[in-house]
Amino acid sequence: MLKSGTVLIRQAMILTLDDEARIHQTGDILIRDGVIAALGALPDDALAPVDRVIEARGMLAVPGLVNAHMHSQSGTMAGFGDRLSHPAFMWLTQAHTSRRNPDEIRLAVLLCAAQMLQSGTTAVIDHFPGQRFSIAEMDAVLSAWAETGMRATLGMRFFDGAFGDILPAGAGLPPDLAAAAASVDILKPHPLAALREEMPEIVRRWHGHAGRIGVFPAPSNPDRCSDEALVFCAELAGQHDLGIHTHLLETRAQAEIAARRYGMTTVEHLDRLGVLSGRWSCAHCIWLTDDDIARMAGHGVVAVHNPESNARIGAGRMRTPDMLAAGLPIALGTDGSGANDNLILQEAMRAAALLHRADLPDRSRWVGARDALRMATEGGAKALRREGEIGVLAPGFRADLVLYRLDHPWWVPVNDPVAQLVFAETGAAVSHVLVDGRVLVEDGRVTSFDAAGALAEIRDRIASLKARNADLFAVAEAITRAMP
Repeated sequence: MLKSGTVLIRQAMILTLDDEARIHQTGDILIRDGVIAALGALPDDALAPVDRVIEARGMLAVPGLVNAHMHSQSGTMAGFGDRLSHPAFMWLTQAHTSRRNPDEIRLAVLLCAAQMLQSGTTAVIDHFPGQRFSIAEMDAVLSAWAETGMRATLGMRFFDGAFGDILPAGAGLPPDLAAAAASVDILKPHPLAALREEMPEIVRRWHGHAGRIGVFPAPSNPDRCSDEALVFCAELAGQHDLGIHTHLLETRAQAEIAARRYGMTTVEHLDRLGVLSGRWSCAHCIWLTDDDIARMAGHGVVAVHNPESNARIGAGRMRTPDMLAAGLPIALGTDGSGANDNLILQEAMRAAALLHRADLPDRSRWVGARDALRMATEGGAKALRREGEIGVLAPGFRADLVLYRLDHPWWVPVNDPVAQLVFAETGAAVSHVLVDGRVLVEDGRVTSFDAAGALAEIRDRIASLKARNADLFAVAEAITRAMP
């Protein structure tokens, strides 16, 4: 059950991540109306009256982590395949995630939310779905996120063009496979005329709901969309003060398609189209040129690093040290469970910090623990367009925070809480999670919804879905066999 009111967290070690990087060895956090009212060594007369006291001696208070790129539709796909190429992964993902009913959409969200909450993630960008969507499907996923109590922004994922980057090179699919794919409507484009009607309606219904739910236009990938659709996204975002979320240059094939299609990089094309701005958060960002990095930094675009999924499917490595040197804002994501197998952001922080070290003799260029933690907090807040509201523990910020138990072996002793949070913590020491001052996890157990019940129910639902999508699996598996 969600708990609200005035909350006092007593005697915690507090990692503020504020501008002065202050760490309170022992302090209190007073929360009123979902906002941090006071923090630190508070006098007794400032502490009463309160509705709830959380005794946190022996715990570390940290801003909640922000998962700035994931896909709830693939929450059921952990461990589904290994040594898959990116095209094979994408085709099989369609079979796993298509034709879900509202209950199945909801259960997938709850599965993802349980994993993220129990490991200390409080906010998320969900790039949903993988196919052409309906308003009913968007209502289902957004109502599910509202149910979790998390701070969630839905990226309304769409494409009005072809998925050319996952087709075989040359002439495309053999005629029999092309006919089979057409017969099951895999990856059917979403007409721009329909998007112009549906997206504003979804924004009207949901953006700002409960102060925690956001909605962004979200191209699947700019190269899968028409220029008209990209301009429409920029116009919609401008009208309603929204962000724009997308995949960007995840694979070499996407970079090659852009060169053929535009005669320039995707980033340069977006800039010349007049749509590139600080509203954009772009997942993966692997195949960027030096000019791309400079353009993105100049516009304040947020690059969302997904180090584990990039490695899992062999897409490449984001040029994180070069981006940091250029002043490009970076957030952190896990990607979906199909590409990464879990949604544990601590693992992504560790990977982001370690990925380039063997290649860089100059240790000053290494991504440090503090860099990685900033990606998962401040960077994520910027991607959500909630900078100055979340990602820091300070008066006036929303009370999105996590308490870690310091009696776990990797916290004994506490040498450097930032380094231990990035390199040692796995999410297993999470005790309490609060969003807007409401307790969503208590003593390691999700309290905002019936997580155990959702996990039990989803097993049967997914078995039913696989049988229902047998024709999709047959086509997807045939296509992957035809891929190099």
